[in-house]
Amino acid sequence: MKNKFWEGYVRPGRVFGNLYFVGTVPASSHLIDTGDGLILLDAGFPEAIDGLLENIRFLGFDPMDIRIILLSHGHYDHAGAAAELSRLTGAEICLGEGDLKMVTGEEDSSLAELFDVKYTQFFTPHRRLSDGDRVTLGNTDILCVSTPGHTEGTMSFFFDVTDGSARYRAGMFGGAGTNTLTGEFLSARALPSSVRDKFLASISRLREEKAEVFLGNHVGNNDTVGKLARVEGGEADAFVAPDEWYAFLDEREARMNEIIKKEKTMNALETILNEKAIMIVRGVSADKIVELAEAMWRGGIRVMECTYDASGKTPDEETARVIGTLVKHFGDRMLIGAGTVLKKSQVELTAAAGGAFIISPDTNVEIIDETKRLGLVSIPGAMTPSEAVTAHNAGADFVKLFPIGQLGAGYLKALCAPLSHIRFLAVGGVRPENLAEYLASGACGIGMGLNANDKAAIDRGDFDHIENTCRAISSQLK
Repeated sequence: MKNKFWEGYVRPGRVFGNLYFVGTVPASSHLIDTGDGLILLDAGFPEAIDGLLENIRFLGFDPMDIRIILLSHGHYDHAGAAAELSRLTGAEICLGEGDLKMVTGEEDSSLAELFDVKYTQFFTPHRRLSDGDRVTLGNTDILCVSTPGHTEGTMSFFFDVTDGSARYRAGMFGGAGTNTLTGEFLSARALPSSVRDKFLASISRLREEKAEVFLGNHVGNNDTVGKLARVEGGEADAFVAPDEWYAFLDEREARMNEIIKKEKTMNALETILNEKAIMIVRGVSADKIVELAEAMWRGGIRVMECTYDASGKTPDEETARVIGTLVKHFGDRMLIGAGTVLKKSQVELTAAAGGAFIISPDTNVEIIDETKRLGLVSIPGAMTPSEAVTAHNAGADFVKLFPIGQLGAGYLKALCAPLSHIRFLAVGGVRPENLAEYLASGACGIGMGLNANDKAAIDRGDFDHIENTCRAISSQLK
């Protein structure tokens, strides 16, 4: 086996009062002495079962006193040893309802392959947990909170621990990992992106709970190893840190949002590179914009820019509402962004509306910075080599060479020779009959606006004309 993660030894020790750590480096396991038997939180790897049993004995407990095995979720590193432990001790296994198929072998989602092994010790839990269930033994009453996301059946746990004099509330986020929520992971397993929304909703739900003793689902979540050493050194309250719980939730939320933001940017970049054409829409009334966009889509256009009105006649908020309407209407069918962006506030409005890219007529480093901060694709305008390099160095994803109609394809070709590392879009004067020339001269895409005939067709409701115009553009691109 390539990576024997379960061999990551941690010296077992007291967390606080009647709560102990008995697990390994990659997979936390905790033991609760209830006075009427033991509760084990997460069983760990089956390959580490001997070490787990030895850790329990090292602390002076008899593994045969385990009455309940409470699983945070069904992944191999947390539930893999549950069946064998239950067979040895007679303990009752409790697991969230949503992970049943994982541990019975009905679906292959235990992630055992990540550890270069097979999950073979399948089982049916004695008790299937739902949100709000309580698991009680002796002096311990555990609240089970459904927190789907990492897995559908992930459960988080909250209970009191005591040393006989002080009492604190302990809490564990049962599935805090974002490794199962990346686009690559979801796509490989045909899972919907909505599981990310569930994960974020679970974090919001957990903010309602108090955890004065924060337990890590993995030792890195809460510096388990470091705190165990502090306890051994005489600091009995090393794990008592009420603020850590909320700080951890903040960090997990930020991590999830950062993944979503980066993937949204990458998807938008790929769409622009693949489609090569951005249709620029200016001055179209809100009551006709969706019908216009549908005609464009039927004609093969997949990227659309809605421009802000620099004259101020159309309020920025109204333009943002139009962008939001299009984003909601098309979903993943069409990429929607904003053009003529001259103010940071317009970037913020676009991001809030769900827009994917920001296009400006000029190079404004502040606009580029704000665009990248909010996770949108940055496309500032430039005419000279100096402007293009400034935009690129500031983080622009593309540089809009504008107005290309006055500069010509020869200028584009000359500019691309020393600046081949910059992705140029040719905009301003591009038509179906000349767009191939600009692409052949080094542009990775083009931007085109509606001409007078197109606008007249929109006014009279002739959206078939728009569809045919876009089909002609699409055919040239192919």
